[in-house]
Amino acid sequence: MASFSYVPKFHHLHWVEFRDLVAADGSNGFNIRFDTIESDLKAVGTVVGQISSSFDQLVPPVPVGTATALLTVTPALLQVGAAAAWSFQLSGAAVAPTTGGPLGVVSLPVPDKVRLTSIRVRGKGTPPANVNTSVVLNQVALADGAPLALAAFAIPKDAAFGAVVPIPASPATVVDLANFRYTVSIGSGPATGDPVTVTSIQLGYTAP
Repeated sequence: MASFSYVPKFHHLHWVEFRDLVAADGSNGFNIRFDTIESDLKAVGTVVGQISSSFDQLVPPVPVGTATALLTVTPALLQVGAAAAWSFQLSGAAVAPTTGGPLGVVSLPVPDKVRLTSIRVRGKGTPPANVNTSVVLNQVALADGAPLALAAFAIPKDAAFGAVVPIPASPATVVDLANFRYTVSIGSGPATGDPVTVTSIQLGYTAP
């Protein structure tokens, strides 16, 4: 165990009224008194530093990184145009219908000013041959409704269900609710023996 000690050098000798003369130099002068006090203070600082270092060795500081939060969204995918609609289940899952390739969109209640870092679509199932399940994360301008794709990928071509897909960093990935809203659109093929089922959408984000 580390050992620490401190022995002060300064000991005050009282002056006697009307007898002692105040002097700068000499064994009882101001200079030597204040030099000794300064030396004591430096010694105290050295001992405090040694104590701090010993505590750090006993309990190493925990590195603080940027915390990542998750937003989980139920895939309540609204039908887009003339495309087939996803079948919305009591569980909150969206299932591909047998009548055609579904395409739907859901709004994302993301917090303002955070930075979007990843997207994860959970689900299961297999679309018809040569068909992928497409996912697009959009920033949509409030003024004119113009969308900007922040991330786009296909399952299983680019990722698998449940894979965490990074969102490429850009100024647009910082949420700006004063000027934009945010959506995810998901399209797929018609249901076959193992219909595509989307169970949740997750967004990762950090403080900017």
